[in-house]
Amino acid sequence: MSSEELLAHFPNLEKDVCYRILDNSIYYLEEIKDSTVQLKTEEEHWNLCLENENLKNILFLENEYSIMKNEGSKKCDWSIFENNNIYFIESKDVKPRNRNKERKDATKQLIATIEFYKSKIDLDSISIFSQICFQSKSKIVKAGDQARKVLFKQYNSEFSEGNLIKFD
Repeated sequence: MSSEELLAHFPNLEKDVCYRILDNSIYYLEEIKDSTVQLKTEEEHWNLCLENENLKNILFLENEYSIMKNEGSKKCDWSIFENNNIYFIESKDVKPRNRNKERKDATKQLIATIEFYKSKIDLDSISIFSQICFQSKSKIVKAGDQARKVLFKQYNSEFSEGNLIKFD
């Protein structure tokens, strides 16, 4: 599936508000509560880093405030599509001592989002990745705990926790 084919499933999305094509080598994204993503520099406060050394076209979707805006269910913040891979990202900006509670909520948000997309799009030929993103001053990729990895396998999704995605 191409980015255009994926976007065709959501025909009323406004470019540069609901979605963006990211084609630079690096992006730092900040989640702003009750708002769309803001692009930042490495020196500023950011929640997720996207590294795109090969300058691929990456489709970045404002999931919570666009695609699933009118859904009553839980939903993750962002969806990212690249070369038949879809990433569902839930960003949490909390202190480390509050992360366990937020992990449980993020897990529910990610699963609800996967189920929503599966109801709209045939994801059988697409690799699914689910990621909980906690803000950090350095780039971190963590595998995530085994129980969540097993849980997400039921949804044909890989699971990780961290604030970095590298597109090779």
